[in-house]
Amino acid sequence: MRHDRNVPLEYLKQLWDRVPSTAGRDLETIDLIWQRSSYVIHAWSNKQLVGTARVISDGAYFAFICDVVTAPRFEFLRIKLIQRASRPFLYRHLTLYCQSDHVARSPQIFFRV
Repeated sequence: MRHDRNVPLEYLKQLWDRVPSTAGRDLETIDLIWQRSSYVIHAWSNKQLVGTARVISDGAYFAFICDVVTAPRFEFLRIKLIQRASRPFLYRHLTLYCQSDHVARSPQIFFRV
């Protein structure tokens, strides 16, 4: 797993188009939200992007983990992506929320520290 922003936008689009909550985003929007996120994490297997998560935060009180997306064969990585995405924010004692489509049919908050 890596936490830099150096991911080709086409790879993000290809992965995100597999999940209803992220499907259909255009490359310009993907670039905008990826670059403006407080923190991003991504997982790779054999040079293929297989998972992402990103965090939006005010840096003082709240952090929101979103776009937790994995390729179907790599669903086991979701928890690791969430754990890694939350690390930089836990020591600040922020309220941390996480949203994922994978928990239920509709997106919901399922994690708060």
